[in-house]
Amino acid sequence: MPEEKARYIDGVGWRCDTDTTRHHRENQWDYKGRAIYHITLATADRQPVFGALTGNSEEEAFIVYSSLGEYVDKTFRGLPDFYKQRGVRIRILAVRVMPDHLHGVIHVMEPMPKSIGEVIRSFKSACTSWFKREYFGKNTEEKQKPLQAPHRLSEAPHNQTNALHNQAELKQKLEAQLVHFCRIFATRPSIWEHIPAGYHERILHCEGQLDRMIRYVKDNPRRLWLKHHNPNLFKLRNDLSWSFQDEREVRHVWKFRALGNMFLLDYPQKQHIQCSRSITTDQLEQQYKEWSNNAQLGVVSITSAISDGEKSVSRRLREARMPLIVMLKDGFPAVGTPNERYFKPGGVYFNACAAGRLLLIEPYSEVLDDPIIAEAVHRKSPMASRESMRYHFLALNKVGEMICCKGMEYF
Repeated sequence: MPEEKARYIDGVGWRCDTDTTRHHRENQWDYKGRAIYHITLATADRQPVFGALTGNSEEEAFIVYSSLGEYVDKTFRGLPDFYKQRGVRIRILAVRVMPDHLHGVIHVMEPMPKSIGEVIRSFKSACTSWFKREYFGKNTEEKQKPLQAPHRLSEAPHNQTNALHNQAELKQKLEAQLVHFCRIFATRPSIWEHIPAGYHERILHCEGQLDRMIRYVKDNPRRLWLKHHNPNLFKLRNDLSWSFQDEREVRHVWKFRALGNMFLLDYPQKQHIQCSRSITTDQLEQQYKEWSNNAQLGVVSITSAISDGEKSVSRRLREARMPLIVMLKDGFPAVGTPNERYFKPGGVYFNACAAGRLLLIEPYSEVLDDPIIAEAVHRKSPMASRESMRYHFLALNKVGEMICCKGMEYF
């Protein structure tokens, strides 16, 4: 393991650089020891070869598996029995196979002779080998013959009309898609996405994190249904611009990235949610009542949700189903990266976004360098360097304040 290099970040403290090629890998972590992991695996080019989304509503959303999807699901669920014969105790706490990726929560119950990475690599290899064995070198016409209704209904709701017939037709299309994927796959060694780390992983450390992660994994079909039926609310825009003239009649053009309900920027009245870190509980409650009353009258709230008070207020406004614009810093994947195309907000932000009550907005770095922003930050914190987190937070608050005061006519 390479030696860690610690560096001091103003306003944050000492931090160690991480190996970015290893995605979520944690330095000094024993990947052979007991732990709970959330594993995510994507298909090559995010080809939807595991199945297809169906259902008449978000509550009825489910995935109909292709034969490959069924094998992937069965094999992942069978990992505990496979490794039990080798003296390794693991449990599968949750698994969800989606059309182009897989989520799984694995509990390593006791130390293993090899790392969790070896378990995932062997699983990926088994799925690729099965696909090659079943689909390569066979008559494609045979694969495209009409199929009988599947014996496994992929957790379909019982009240779906003509579920068997619809799934049989969908399964037939999925099999034809697998044959097509063979041509794409012909020059590739794996059906899985190629990344240096081999897979994405999160280690569950905190209390309550496991329940949230299991709910997230199981909730994936509903989230996908909402995203498919509300495409404009989940489209990441990289070209949002705002032009305005300052008091000296100098024109500024600020560029942003944004995702969510763009119409929230058109609301005539906006309020900026900003709290001092030293605000008392009584002061915060009084301030919240004022902001909440305004929101109920149609005022859109803008916040960077940085301090504890700002986070509390934004949470309460969101839970009250009030419209909210949240200013981000490094909240979106880098422009041009593979993850940019598939980005979606997580957790409660996802549901608020799907309901049209949320807009996430992030200024480009050049905006934070604008003299208006730099002067405002310097007045509040003369010692804050441009690279410090304090500068970034104060700058975001200033941007949000200006959008509220001037009104943002974007293009």
